[in-house]
Amino acid sequence: MRISPTNLCVFFASFWIHAVLLLLKLFSSFSSNVDVNRRNGTDQLALLQFKAKITRDPLGVLNSWNDTINLCQWHGVTCGRRHLRVTKLALGSLQLSGSISPQIGNLSFLTLLNLNGNSFSDEIPSEIGHLRRLETLYFANNSFSGEIPGNISSCTNLVNISISSSLLIGVDLSRNHLIGPLPTEVEKLTHLEGLYLYENMLSGVIPSRNLYMEGNFFHGPIPLCL
Repeated sequence: MRISPTNLCVFFASFWIHAVLLLLKLFSSFSSNVDVNRRNGTDQLALLQFKAKITRDPLGVLNSWNDTINLCQWHGVTCGRRHLRVTKLALGSLQLSGSISPQIGNLSFLTLLNLNGNSFSDEIPSEIGHLRRLETLYFANNSFSGEIPGNISSCTNLVNISISSSLLIGVDLSRNHLIGPLPTEVEKLTHLEGLYLYENMLSGVIPSRNLYMEGNFFHGPIPLCL
């Protein structure tokens, strides 16, 4: 069958249009994956720095934290479905020892940080204040020392949330070795309904918040708003 020059031109024009559209789609998908991997890589580096500060892991729970396994499958790590960024880090009661790397502040999508019931020590890094999406913070029953970072007030999304009936509601810093006054900036956490501070060595004036603070050295009158 003989094909006319006109039909031949139409065929090649249609072919090239579809080819160009396919290439654009592939390039867009590639660029999107590169961007996700780049941002995901920031979280991976932060978690590996966190692991590097762990001095004792008798249960081997962080053995899965390596380059051969996607970080969203690492023990205690939960990622968001859409953006694949780390949203939860739950490592409670796993006999871990060490300190918290300042790189924790690079987990910018983190909403829950649970390190309850371990043996973490040293100061709570001020980089915690970079976690603007953080809603739940559990550090109870560790050996943290020093003062509570004042810039924790930057975590403006800290709210009344619990992920299981075994956990308290709000922010739990109880049973550590924290000292000094409670930062006045805590008053800026307007969504916070529970702040657990008991059995530390905190001092200063009793703040006008919904607190659980027995076993400290606060002084002064109890605020009427309590």
